[in-house]
Amino acid sequence: MARPLNKKLDEGGFYTRRPEIEACIDEALKQSTETVLRRAAIRNVRDPDYMPMECLLHLMREARLGKDKSMEGKLYVLFMSRCEARLKRAIPDGSRTDAADLRDEVMFKFNVMFARVGTNEDATALDYYEVSFNQAFQFLWWKQVRKDNARKNILVDIGQEKDEDGRPLDEENTLAKLSEAARSPAQQDNVVYLAQVGKFLATLSPADRETIRLVLIEGHTIESDDPDEVTAAKILGVGRRAINKRLAKVAAALKKFQQES
Repeated sequence: MARPLNKKLDEGGFYTRRPEIEACIDEALKQSTETVLRRAAIRNVRDPDYMPMECLLHLMREARLGKDKSMEGKLYVLFMSRCEARLKRAIPDGSRTDAADLRDEVMFKFNVMFARVGTNEDATALDYYEVSFNQAFQFLWWKQVRKDNARKNILVDIGQEKDEDGRPLDEENTLAKLSEAARSPAQQDNVVYLAQVGKFLATLSPADRETIRLVLIEGHTIESDDPDEVTAAKILGVGRRAINKRLAKVAAALKKFQQES
């Protein structure tokens, strides 16, 4: 039987794995080393012997806790190769100038968490990865992407977006200025500007404010061909057209607000 997870939920109780993951772990614990390693190497999710990442991670943690260095090392290689493959799909070469470095940073962060297993430090950091690996790992790499974007002060290129009539959505750079100011709030000019615009933002609907936050401040891509990328459209549950409509409306309202101030 799989070792219970120790991480507590905010509302009380403990994290629990999905029934199918518990069943997979129970089955793997009864299998030979050769069978487990063969299954761990399978990449095709449709293969009946495919081992989910949650199960593979549990076995890797158990090997470390049991001080089975040989098994831990073999599972580690297979597990990390899967993680690297996922990252290459999420942050492919050519998508950013620092794609390879960014992937390395994400892997380093994960390895730091794995190094805590069996120590007196926070050994529950990987518990959620046994609950929903895809979601947890996606959050890890996206958090790193956002951090890197903020560090480099990458501005959102809103200039390519068009409104419903095909006109530039931000023809007078109203939204671009807001984005730049929000990303560099400590600059003196931006302090004054943000103080004025803050009153305007307070008048927006929750949906419009959230759109502004995601696209202009945090730098989320509106839509992407990459199914693994967390986009503004996915978070908001609407398409590019709806988001552009909101942005165009905000740009017009902000321009009017500034003219009247």
